[in-house]
Amino acid sequence: MSKAICCLKLKIFRMALLLCTSLLPAWAAAAEPGVITMTTAPTQSVADTHKLYGPLAEYLSQASGKQVKLVPVRNFLEYTSKMRKDEFDIIFDGPHFVSWRMQHTGHIPLARIPGELVFMAAVKDGGTIKDIKELVGKKVCAVNSPNLATLMVLDAFPNPVRQPVIVAQRSFKDSMQCLKDGKADAAILPVAFWKKFEKAGKTKGLRLLYSTNKQPLPPRTFSISKRVDAATREKIRLALLDSEGKPGPQPVLNRFRSKNFVAVKESEYTDLTRLLLSVWGFHE
Repeated sequence: MSKAICCLKLKIFRMALLLCTSLLPAWAAAAEPGVITMTTAPTQSVADTHKLYGPLAEYLSQASGKQVKLVPVRNFLEYTSKMRKDEFDIIFDGPHFVSWRMQHTGHIPLARIPGELVFMAAVKDGGTIKDIKELVGKKVCAVNSPNLATLMVLDAFPNPVRQPVIVAQRSFKDSMQCLKDGKADAAILPVAFWKKFEKAGKTKGLRLLYSTNKQPLPPRTFSISKRVDAATREKIRLALLDSEGKPGPQPVLNRFRSKNFVAVKESEYTDLTRLLLSVWGFHE
């Protein structure tokens, strides 16, 4: 065999090896032996994610005897892409994402923020709209999906071609102001947000049109991959439930105005995957 042919075969082998490596699941390529990766929904900057969740990762590392590594993401496009590829071992986010992971990647819910989430649609007082179905084709101010408030209210419109037109806003405060400014016919808000502003007298001229109170949802929840062994999963679960007064979890608890995390029931997340069917990447 000539030297030229040997060199050519070696080059082909190296290219094939490189291709195979590039096709590995991202988590497998990036995984560090013995390291448990943790992330959260990017509702704050990467720097703020480190401030809030870095101490919690250290707390869980000490409790589990394994290194829990915080891996922040920059935006929801990166977040949902990596989540669907099953790149993270522990994730803290909304119940619709937890439900999807339980169904598609075998994640197990561990603990959550106490309480329940209820959402609503508000309209201007004295207007002609009396029923949620009348918002079909109308403009609605809302934080863009995959925001849970928006998805829950849109769940009242099962026909994808007969839904409101979302006027995307950066926050719930902006959504309320958008409605007040007459840029849309309604606004989607959390009921807790509405009550806070109602108490402060900032909802004058507006009224509640629709509420999701018949299906309250659990707040943000930790879920964990089955790649983490059962004994370690249990240590992490117990550490989360024993979080009250501990400095590590405190920044996150303060952020969600909670004293502790509470136990979960898997039934709380049943059928919530449906909320993501209209979101890119979750329709399969």
